[in-house]
Amino acid sequence: MLNLDALSQLKSLKKDIHASIPRHEGKVRATGGRYGFVNTDDNQQFFLSPDEMDKVLSGDRIAFKVEETKDGKSQAIIEKLISSSQDEFVGQYIVKGKGHFVSPDHPTFSRWVFVPPAQRSGAKDGDLVACKISQHPYPHGKVQAKVQEIIGQVSDRQIESNMMIRKWDLAGEFSEHCLNEAQALLSVMDEAISTESRQDLTSLNWLTIDSAMSRDLDDALCCEKTDSGWKLQVAIADPSCAIKPGSELDQEALRRGTSSYFADNMIPMLPSSLSEGAFSLLPQQVRPAVVCHLTVSEQGEILEYHLENALIESTAKLSYNQVATFLNEHDTSDSDDQLDDAIKPILSQLNECALALNNYRKTHNLVLDDRIEFRGLLGENGKIEQIISMERNAAHKLVEECMVAVNRSVAEFLSQQPHGLFIQHGGIRPERQGEARALVKEQLGLSSPEKIATLEGFIEIQQLIAAGDPSREDGQFELPLQAILARQLERSKFGSEAKPHVGMGLKAYTTFTSPLRKYNDLLVHRLVKSYLANAPVDAINESVLEQISQAQNNTRMAAWQAEQWLKAEWLLRQFNEEKNAASNKEGLKRAGHIVQINSGGFTVRLDDNGVEGQFEVRRNKEWKFDTKTMTHTKGDKTYRLEQPVTVTIASVIPVLRDIKFNLCE
Repeated sequence: MLNLDALSQLKSLKKDIHASIPRHEGKVRATGGRYGFVNTDDNQQFFLSPDEMDKVLSGDRIAFKVEETKDGKSQAIIEKLISSSQDEFVGQYIVKGKGHFVSPDHPTFSRWVFVPPAQRSGAKDGDLVACKISQHPYPHGKVQAKVQEIIGQVSDRQIESNMMIRKWDLAGEFSEHCLNEAQALLSVMDEAISTESRQDLTSLNWLTIDSAMSRDLDDALCCEKTDSGWKLQVAIADPSCAIKPGSELDQEALRRGTSSYFADNMIPMLPSSLSEGAFSLLPQQVRPAVVCHLTVSEQGEILEYHLENALIESTAKLSYNQVATFLNEHDTSDSDDQLDDAIKPILSQLNECALALNNYRKTHNLVLDDRIEFRGLLGENGKIEQIISMERNAAHKLVEECMVAVNRSVAEFLSQQPHGLFIQHGGIRPERQGEARALVKEQLGLSSPEKIATLEGFIEIQQLIAAGDPSREDGQFELPLQAILARQLERSKFGSEAKPHVGMGLKAYTTFTSPLRKYNDLLVHRLVKSYLANAPVDAINESVLEQISQAQNNTRMAAWQAEQWLKAEWLLRQFNEEKNAASNKEGLKRAGHIVQINSGGFTVRLDDNGVEGQFEVRRNKEWKFDTKTMTHTKGDKTYRLEQPVTVTIASVIPVLRDIKFNLCE
């Protein structure tokens, strides 16, 4: 039996051992497998074994100690759950024998979640459901969930968009208060407009060019040739004249961040009575607008601009196809797309001006190459029947160039003011700068590759790449340099300072031309109008910019995932039909190109329909990946960005938008 001294020494020894073991706090990061990692605030990373990962959820903040494994590696052992951010999720309900589970639709939540009998809410096998975590796995060891809502079945019409709207927490119907406020605005519109000094520009021949079915018309164009170039005028709808900061309508628009566009429905940022009615630049309707007047040289340089409040009246609403048909000099006299003779010279002048603007940007800034997009045509059941290519036509490019010209000018205007709102793009990500410098030094023979970190240097390097390799007969570089650098760029972000937009090659950029559809554009309108009126202006709170950014990202992800789901359903039907017709279990071979690549594999985009799927090489030691050139190597074969490949379908899980390809070598 130990005496008091021995017990005291043992207790002291335990304290010393405890104190000698490294302890930290950090955030759990899940992986595609059962294991994970925990990242500390000082950027250390520790391994979490599958047994430890079973105790926590991705995003949890934990306290942990660090121990060594038998092979001398460090691993984290969880000691305490500090907080958990994983709360609600959506997924598919699964019944296995007597067990009821939900398979989460979440990139880092790969395990099935048990649903106790009292928390099933009548859900059946195959239902798509929204759930809430009812029991955290720490310290119980088993995560449990409660079904909050049955969203529907995979065969339901619009289930794809309904599921993604619920997953990404997008707003649906407007509240009664918002609708009442919108209705009240309609009755005082004339009064709201009359309180601001406005130039009457209703006599000009304004044209709107948009999709045939669009009614939320943000912009109208007018152009005339001058002796030295063009006088381009762009009118932008002005909801800021009536929607006041802090009103319920304003707060709801901020929450939504943007209008949401799905293949089968649309959720507007503002009630349709305003976005498609009172503020929309509909033909033969007098509307309030903010007009940007631009003087453009024959070389496409913007020599002067000025902004003013105005009243305009659109002469005609034209579709992209109508305008493109005319610009391509196709005869429309016998079609429904026939244009009034008075409109044709305006369109010709607009197109000439837009081409000059584009050429100037190609020479002095940066213009992205066009990529063919694809659109799924839905049948009566709301599922894709056919996928067609949607190349941007001359009308799309005309409108885009005019909008960029206005946005550049407004950015320059705001950069001269105390406060602004800009789209900032920092160029190559800091962690990829070293490899990017090494790449351009090696491929372009640059003596000062560090210039890639500056706006001017990045423009110079991109233009050198666009000019081609003079040492080769075909002018092509061995590597797809533009594609590699494009995958190393930062994402753009909102900011209150006039910083460069490196991706466009501009010293400053903002967006001003879609205030009916994007909340940041509405904020820019308020800033511009306040400066024009010499009114006091407060800086936009950073938290507001973060809120807009998050809302718009959620909307983009929801729309993209709904579209991917629809395309995966279509591809699976094609695959099954092929197998049944040809008794070929692998299905037909399909041509595609590599569009994304990382150490785990690459994404292939099919050439004839744009559907994207993954080819995985993870945990295959035969494959080697070079991060500088973004190239996979297997034996004597290499795979790079933009490289054509042939694939067959390995598997398709539509509800998870999961498409796997086999590579035909």
